[in-house]
Amino acid sequence: MSIRISTLGGLLCVAAALSTTLSPARGQTEPGAVVFSELMWSGSDASSADEWIELYNRGAEPVDLSGWTITRGEDEDEAVMVLIPVAVIMPGEVFLIANYKADDDRSRLAWAPDLVDAAVSLPDSRLRLRLYDADPSVGRVVDEADDGRGAPFAGLGGDSKASMVRVSLDRTGSLPESWSTAEEAAGWDSGAVELGTPGSIPGQLQPDATSATQVTAASWGRLKAGRR
Repeated sequence: MSIRISTLGGLLCVAAALSTTLSPARGQTEPGAVVFSELMWSGSDASSADEWIELYNRGAEPVDLSGWTITRGEDEDEAVMVLIPVAVIMPGEVFLIANYKADDDRSRLAWAPDLVDAAVSLPDSRLRLRLYDADPSVGRVVDEADDGRGAPFAGLGGDSKASMVRVSLDRTGSLPESWSTAEEAAGWDSGAVELGTPGSIPGQLQPDATSATQVTAASWGRLKAGRR
């Protein structure tokens, strides 16, 4: 894999040029064990760059995320945005990646991110993220979020900011029906008006739960908040 320098969110970073070693699984209909569970592409009232990505382990085994990457963009514009260092996500747990630390004045997060990376920058149009595993010989796409063709599938910007919430865990995140707009709030600073539930654990969505594939934006929020 060749390496190129790219600029994401105004910051200079090293990005892997996506060639045949990072080729998306076209026609993929089911994600891997780890999925994108929630995206805050609109920022917060503290900063438009107060953005974050949440991953969820829907499987029954721990997953080593070390060396996994999240890319942004489509086709020749696709570039590595986040490289996850040494990290493990347990079954039923979430992994929060944010642009700012929770105690940063530009952040409204009360829940401390598992990874802070200033390269996190989510467009409010043509949003397209892919999660790749660390296998250098395959570069398998584990999951996708949105399709890069227009406005994000869900979430709100402007004065009423709300996250984009995964409501289907067994279908690829490149489908509109896999997402909804957050309807509840947890994990924010006191007085925050944003909707979403960053960094908490969806209890009913544990691997032994009776229904772990379809949730609503409201029930997802309640389940996560109930596990704090």
